[in-house]
Amino acid sequence: MELTMYDFERYIQKDRDDAHAERMWDNKSESFYKRTEKKQKQFANDFVFHLIKDRQLLKEDSKVLDIGCGTGRHLSEFAAYTPYLTGIDISSKMLAYAQEKLRHIPQAKLIHGNWMDTFTTENQFDFVFACMTPAIASIDNIKRMCMISKKYCILERTVYEKDSIEEEIEQLLGRKLFRLPHNDKNYVYGVWNILWLMGYCPEVLVDKQVRTTSHSIEDYMHGTEYNDEEKTAVIQLLNTKAQDGIITAEESVVKAIILWDTETKLKG
Repeated sequence: MELTMYDFERYIQKDRDDAHAERMWDNKSESFYKRTEKKQKQFANDFVFHLIKDRQLLKEDSKVLDIGCGTGRHLSEFAAYTPYLTGIDISSKMLAYAQEKLRHIPQAKLIHGNWMDTFTTENQFDFVFACMTPAIASIDNIKRMCMISKKYCILERTVYEKDSIEEEIEQLLGRKLFRLPHNDKNYVYGVWNILWLMGYCPEVLVDKQVRTTSHSIEDYMHGTEYNDEEKTAVIQLLNTKAQDGIITAEESVVKAIILWDTETKLKG
């Protein structure tokens, strides 16, 4: 039996509750901003930005859309190429941080809302980008990305992430604690097959990194549920690792970038 794109949709589908998601990301916005700002200099050297530069995907007049733009950290890097930036997110508090980052770019637009309801015009952008967002979770979402982009689309996904200190905490407690829902390589498999069966020629580029990171004790305690006994044991472990309150960890990360040209489509 010949497979269709709908056979692969199950690999990218996620249960979504936009009302709950908005509250969740509003509540996480401050901690997310503080955590990611620590890595902004390192983030600016990410593989995806080298890819954009090497392939010359952006020009000085390119119109860019970032779906699920969050605090605007990708948009601020895209600003090195073009000022015609649009970001959309369901979290108004995330967008407040993005607004501050992009305040010096008068052409930049930030929109609070649902991207599928907002962008319905063909060829509205030259480059449509989405990183780690649950907003791309169906064939309809992928079709819409293709429709509104006159040239390039990129989906970026972290498919593997491991922190050496988190591993030690899990070994100490004998249970899995740090579940990362985005560690899902099948998502990339699903997206590639859907695009291929739609007639596009998507590329998957994989970036592997092992890096040293620094965190506070609070970083490892925040957002994780411990009982009182576990909390005491974890704090004791972290104190043995900390120097002047800072813990050094080895972080292994694998990212997949799916790139396709909406103008290049196979016939038949």
